[in-house]
Amino acid sequence: MGLTKKKLVSIIIVTRNRQKIVEECLKSVYKTNYPNFEIILVDNGSSDETVPVIRKKFPQVKIVRSEQNLGANKGKNLGQKQAKGDYFLFLDSDTTVAKNFLSALVLLAEKNPQAGIICPKMYYYDQKTILWYAGVKMNLLTSQTQNIGSNEGDHGQYDQVRETLFAPTAYLAKKEVVKKLKGHDEIFFMTYGETDYGFRARKAGFKILFCPEAKLWHRLGQEENTKSIRGLGFNMPMRAYYFARNRVIFMKRHSPPKNFTVFITIFFPLATMHMIYATIKYGGGWTYLRPYLEGTWDGVKFLFTKKVNNNHWT
Repeated sequence: MGLTKKKLVSIIIVTRNRQKIVEECLKSVYKTNYPNFEIILVDNGSSDETVPVIRKKFPQVKIVRSEQNLGANKGKNLGQKQAKGDYFLFLDSDTTVAKNFLSALVLLAEKNPQAGIICPKMYYYDQKTILWYAGVKMNLLTSQTQNIGSNEGDHGQYDQVRETLFAPTAYLAKKEVVKKLKGHDEIFFMTYGETDYGFRARKAGFKILFCPEAKLWHRLGQEENTKSIRGLGFNMPMRAYYFARNRVIFMKRHSPPKNFTVFITIFFPLATMHMIYATIKYGGGWTYLRPYLEGTWDGVKFLFTKKVNNNHWT
């Protein structure tokens, strides 16, 4: 596909209290060489100057304002309702992208009719050539997830287009996928929503491809991700709660029944004990342990009640 076709890409960015960070993200997007896109910024009840500053500096951005924190997934759905594109790029606000980022994603999508979602190569923000994501693996018995290539220098060892399971942080979805899935599942609020989206897309018959030519830098430090509590999957009490709870919901939904039985009786208790130890080790203390344990309990309760409370820890 040449860029002359100019298929519209709707870029949906959900943010909250990240004025400076989202400014940098938008600046990088507007430097891309893809000629036809719109940006829909969903503000999840920011208390800083995000909305007035973005309105002034980026008047072409369509801002959808929520007075309260809707969570990442409901925010994406809110932005999606305003989108008009042939492609939908769901992009976290704590990122910057390369000049050819959009064009590489769209080109690969156009070349692969069976592909429904295209995922970029991602690096650490503070280590520009150290990989954070080059695809992902997930064990549906233990729930363990591993970003392929994470913490490796990029020497071209992952420069092959191949299938993957999902992508955190950024992914391009074709319009037919967006229509078929009817949005991100709001039960997750935050964490595991992208994972669920990828698994549902694959179950619907769409391939998910890793695109090594599309590059992105995630505002996450390598040392932070390997030597602090952030490496456990959360960096705030609220995220600790949803991380623990949503792991159970995701595994119940997507792992085979026999796998789930083994997971919930063996691996989930073991993982919980490990997380308690690791949280103490990294100095998280009760600030993180309390929401994590409450999320663990609420995940187990979900198995019997099928109910969640997404106003918890918000």
